[in-house]
Amino acid sequence: MRKIIFVPHSINFLRYFYPYSTQKTMTTIPNLLINETSPYLLQHAYNPVQWRPWNDESLLLAKSTNRLLLVSIGYSACHWCHVMEHESFEDTAVAEIMNTYFVCIKVDREERPDVDHFFMEAVQLIGGRGGWPLNCFALPDGRPAWGGTYFRKDQWKNILLQLAEIWEKQPEQLIEQAEQITQGILNTQLTEKISDSEGESNGELLKAMAEKSKLRFDRKLGGNTGAPKFPMPDNLRFYLLLGDRLNDDELLRHVHLSLNKMAKGGIYDQLEGGFSRYSVDNKWHIPHFEKMLYDNSQLISIYAEAFSVFGDALFETVVRETIYFSEMRLKAPENAYYSALDADSEGVEGKYYVWTKSEFDSITGKDAEILGEWFGIGNEAFWEHNLNVLVTPHTIENFCQKQQISIEDFEEKLERAKKLLLSVRSLRIPPALDDKILLSWNALQIQALATAYGVFGVEEWLHQAKTTAAFILNEMQTQDGFLLRSWKNGKAKIPAFLDDYSLFINALIALYQSDGDEKFLLLAHDLAEIVIQNFFNKESFLFDFTSQSNNDLAVKPRETYDNVIPSSNAVMCMALVKLGIFFEEIRYLDISNAMIDTQRPLMSKYPSGFTHWAQALHLLENQQLIVVRGPGAKNALSTLRRILPLGILTAAAENDSSIPVVNDKPTAAKLQYWMCDRRGCRPPVSEIDQVYLKDFTAL
Repeated sequence: MRKIIFVPHSINFLRYFYPYSTQKTMTTIPNLLINETSPYLLQHAYNPVQWRPWNDESLLLAKSTNRLLLVSIGYSACHWCHVMEHESFEDTAVAEIMNTYFVCIKVDREERPDVDHFFMEAVQLIGGRGGWPLNCFALPDGRPAWGGTYFRKDQWKNILLQLAEIWEKQPEQLIEQAEQITQGILNTQLTEKISDSEGESNGELLKAMAEKSKLRFDRKLGGNTGAPKFPMPDNLRFYLLLGDRLNDDELLRHVHLSLNKMAKGGIYDQLEGGFSRYSVDNKWHIPHFEKMLYDNSQLISIYAEAFSVFGDALFETVVRETIYFSEMRLKAPENAYYSALDADSEGVEGKYYVWTKSEFDSITGKDAEILGEWFGIGNEAFWEHNLNVLVTPHTIENFCQKQQISIEDFEEKLERAKKLLLSVRSLRIPPALDDKILLSWNALQIQALATAYGVFGVEEWLHQAKTTAAFILNEMQTQDGFLLRSWKNGKAKIPAFLDDYSLFINALIALYQSDGDEKFLLLAHDLAEIVIQNFFNKESFLFDFTSQSNNDLAVKPRETYDNVIPSSNAVMCMALVKLGIFFEEIRYLDISNAMIDTQRPLMSKYPSGFTHWAQALHLLENQQLIVVRGPGAKNALSTLRRILPLGILTAAAENDSSIPVVNDKPTAAKLQYWMCDRRGCRPPVSEIDQVYLKDFTAL
């Protein structure tokens, strides 16, 4: 694609932890964002830029005035979004240029992932990479023509003036560019046909994906090689699943190493629990300090499942502490969960979390020396400017042996020190809270709590998962059964997207598997029908990200690549496999099989971007299910799930059932376990230790 070369590209790699003043140039009259509920949009409500929300009125204004759209996208916890706001959007001279020549639209990417996805694809086609803040210029009809990410103020002013001049004098240049970009986005949605040479079996494909993934493993520090390092919980779950099924020690070692290093690094809050979004180095040490619900919920799940495989006590601690963090810092009074904690405090990223050695020593007192060594003060924890980001580089057994102290005595000192450090930290100005409630991210939290309950049996976690699900059904569902994406201040808004539906359907399935409450599975089935009717694209055999009634973008976005959050199509595929098995719905299994076929060539080429697809394929290939029927079935289910290998579905009923795969099993006077797969069901057994046969869990 020909690029407009006269506009300079953004510079993303300035000094990373850029401190900026919190003083703002405010106007006395707010712009139209004042009527929004998103914390990110409200942050910009008193900018001198006349920001508008993304809606029909804003798009119509661009057409009626023949002005370019300037679509600026970010989120409340985004450090560089704050920097660009302070440098440019609060500057009256810059704002005057923006207001004169453009219709300026602000978008919260978390509220409108469809808009973000569309313009992100455009910017990546133009410049090769994306990020936030995302700033894209579009024709009045909404087709993107040029864009980038963060720009310094002098760059930004030049870009604004040059684009305004081109649109006035040579609009055909931008029109041609927009046509090419739009076609490029359409081309990314084309799927490759499977050739005969690619006709490897499903098992061979999964093994090949694992082998190719190993080439990127960091065998010393975990994760993938290089920096920055992102926790990729879905990748790790795929490796855990295949490692467990294939007895592949290399996959299992990588999962254990990665989870261990993350838990001991600065990316994990060593005082309060909870993970930051990623580390800027390759050691998991210096985080990008924002804490997102979607990261922490998925990490709860993978640490819980990894505990069931490895039995590592550290993993149980991480699960319990991260759930505690989410309850204390992200849980709303309504029993759902807020979105995120900002990276910044007092205009400086990470200020809330870091310690000087003198601070640490004065707080921990007589135990400062031993505790300082435990947390790496001045050594492994040292960052810059005499600041430390706490880590725990030692195992407690080796550390206590070296220090000649009993584990019990040291744990007492450690617990006391954590309380003291937290009490001091609580007096600091905390990071801002993004207090909107997102359906998709709450669905991940529901699944996390249900998963953790299945491993550890903590009843409160299952109760909380059900309570959050009830909030969604009561507050974020319309009378005709459709879901809404975002809730704040007593009001739900924005029709839900594919990720909302697919993740919530899977969360409801997880709740059903926790204790056999069939209402959750029946509701999941109803929602799946809504998705098929309103999102399925029969030409591509995939689901569009927006429903058929949503047409405010030039191209309907479609999400297929798994990222930190698995792609909405892969999650929907997984949901259809599960529901197809439970309800014996061949139609669901056929759709999921056709979906996977569209992705097979890419799964082979880019395995780390398709690990949820791989897990859906594994389940579709094996269709392994254990049905528990008879007296005490639900109690038996709870015991079963704590010791069950990954990738096996469960269902239970004491009497009659509304779930076909359960109800077609005959009832008996005593408890029975049925082991089923795609070949059928074996004769039932009556003892739990008879359930596990070696070939039942083979790949």
